[in-house]
Amino acid sequence: MNVAARCFSLATRAMGKVARLLPDGRHDPLSARTGEIGRDVDRLDGPAKVSGGIRYTADHALARLAYAVPVPSAIAKGRITAVDSSRALAAPGVVLVMTHENAPPMKPTGAYATLKGPVAAAAMSLPIMNTDRVFWHGQPVAVVVAETQEQAEHAARLVKVEYAHEPARLSMTDEGAYTPAHSVLEESKTVVGDVRAGLADAAVTVRGVYTTPLEYHNALEPHATVAAWDGDELTVHDTAQYPYGVKEMLAKKFGLPLRRVHVLAPYIGGGFGGKTPAWPHVALTVAAARLAGRPVKLVLSRTNTFHMTGGRAPTRSSIALGADERGRLTAIVHDALATCTTDEFAEAAIASSRHLYACPNIAAHQRVVRVDRIQNAFFRGPGVTPGSFALESAMDELAWELGLDPLELRLRNEPGRDPISGRRFTSRHLREAYALGAEAFRWGERAPTPSATRDGHWLVGQGMAAAINPDAVLVAAVKLRLSADGTVTIHSSTNELGAGTSTAQTQAAAQRLGVPMHRIRFLHGDSDVAKTRIPGASAATTTLASAIWSARDELVRELLKLAEDTPLAGRRAEEVETRDEGLFTRDGRGETYRRILERAGRDHVEVTGRSALPFQTIKRGTSTYGAHFAEVRVDEDTGEVRVSRWVGAFDGGRIVSPKQAASQMRGGIIQGIGMALMEETLLDERSGRIVNAGLAEYHIPTHADVPDIEVRFVDLPDPQTPLGAKGIGELGIVGVAAAIANAIYHATGKRVRDLPITPDKLLQL
Repeated sequence: MNVAARCFSLATRAMGKVARLLPDGRHDPLSARTGEIGRDVDRLDGPAKVSGGIRYTADHALARLAYAVPVPSAIAKGRITAVDSSRALAAPGVVLVMTHENAPPMKPTGAYATLKGPVAAAAMSLPIMNTDRVFWHGQPVAVVVAETQEQAEHAARLVKVEYAHEPARLSMTDEGAYTPAHSVLEESKTVVGDVRAGLADAAVTVRGVYTTPLEYHNALEPHATVAAWDGDELTVHDTAQYPYGVKEMLAKKFGLPLRRVHVLAPYIGGGFGGKTPAWPHVALTVAAARLAGRPVKLVLSRTNTFHMTGGRAPTRSSIALGADERGRLTAIVHDALATCTTDEFAEAAIASSRHLYACPNIAAHQRVVRVDRIQNAFFRGPGVTPGSFALESAMDELAWELGLDPLELRLRNEPGRDPISGRRFTSRHLREAYALGAEAFRWGERAPTPSATRDGHWLVGQGMAAAINPDAVLVAAVKLRLSADGTVTIHSSTNELGAGTSTAQTQAAAQRLGVPMHRIRFLHGDSDVAKTRIPGASAATTTLASAIWSARDELVRELLKLAEDTPLAGRRAEEVETRDEGLFTRDGRGETYRRILERAGRDHVEVTGRSALPFQTIKRGTSTYGAHFAEVRVDEDTGEVRVSRWVGAFDGGRIVSPKQAASQMRGGIIQGIGMALMEETLLDERSGRIVNAGLAEYHIPTHADVPDIEVRFVDLPDPQTPLGAKGIGELGIVGVAAAIANAIYHATGKRVRDLPITPDKLLQL
């Protein structure tokens, strides 16, 4: 029996066993219940989106609206010595030019950091436009406000700025590198066992250095802010993934009570983490609106998106792996280096190496070096995505050295507990994901040696990689309103980034409340609804589901207080069920919502629910897992690489909305194809200037670059998460670049360790 068939046979038996052994009474009662959850549902907002019925931030046109365009700095570090805005002010339609000399004072606010401490919204704490200091090339040093967008763009080119240059540090080198206090969701340094002994005792070792470049998000919707003052009342429309955090930040920055700041961001046209923090243009738009005494809109151009927002930091990973003659890992060493700026934000490129494989000796060390660039940012699968390229490429190299099938090597190193903490997993069905993917891809038919398959001038190869991403339930609150007619409205300050959150939450709420989907409205993106932290870390589904679960329980308790003269009198909340028409005991006795509310003289009841882990003392590791199987075709004459076939299989717990989930996975895989083959921000390390700041020269995948992508889910509930679900939005990209690199090696016998894998690199080998 080949490795794929054996894997599928073992995992099929395991899936049945796991499904039977979920501990009764410890999991969400909906985690294994059929109904709306798990049903293929079209996006509820789809018709409105394709018909233009949804307004995004830049679509808002307020009365007396003026338009702002920022002026970027031309140096990487130094001081502004003079600003000549006379020609700009004389240009047609110009309302004002804001510089550090006339900008309203803005109080410093904390940066968003790494989720280990207080979660702030600002991307950085630097006093942009309240100082003459220049911190990076492209920093906004002036903002021109005019009657039209075109007039503002023209006038911005007329502003002349003089500088006193200072030496800038722009290269990522070991000089000055240090261990940060913490990295994104991970510790910065871990040592388990004795890696020197593990490497010395290994039958086979591999070593390599793997690099990933600076990357940019380039979401379909550009960053935009519309700000309007009404006395001391501030209303802001923004492309914020974190509306409540932007509300907090602006209140502090402009010295306002929280109640006087209102941030609206219901729909976001893609974010991928780049819109999680508020970049300087947000506060500058608010400041310009105050200075102008009228509403102001600022939309970053594609070029200014590169200048004035941050991307994924470049990384360099040094990997050493040791294994015995049977392929069991004896040592994992992963030393990673990334960049940060004044505000420490460290990519945890070591995450996969800490948690993915069983190994008695692990040394993982994340270091950073400060550079004079704009702050780096969350980017789909922060840390784990670039780090997985290194680890999963090295695992493929180890498999070839051992003469083992790469899938077999991974199976032999599946851990029973978390390799670092020793904690039991809440659930881990990576074997099952391997099985589903290998079967669908027909992995067992792969040629046993590199460069063995040819189709004319195309060399054909297959590769695979594992994926892991941390899972979390964050802070969120929702307001739930039940009307007498049985309709339900759920309000949340989180938003719809395009991932299908509103559809998935409507499905989950319908089943939680026993109400048909068409009688539920899920409203989002209003900072004033309830305090909700960033909808990031792939946590929206479980976090909101937890809050709605809490709201449902609060609703039952409120209704029982109003039902004193009904068959429900004296019942406890756990003894009743919410159904389509009302509240009932399990034996069918109860009362309709209308009757309960009419007797109380009310037409509705409103409650608040807050997210919380169902089991407050979770001591097990929670992550999501996956396996990518890729086929590539490489032109032996030109080095062109085409991805021709793809299967991804994932363990994301219970899949709440399969159609939306599969779309998320395909989107992540497509983004990973770009990471592997084309995405690279080219920074001139002499000046700090990005030379390909735009989609004409920063290449991302087009339809012609993307094959049919088959997505499969294990779909087994996690017993300790809301709905039995786990976050999967970021999982799809993790491991994609390594799967492609490994497939290229199988096709050509050439190993590329530096992304992106462009034709010139292949032709040089």
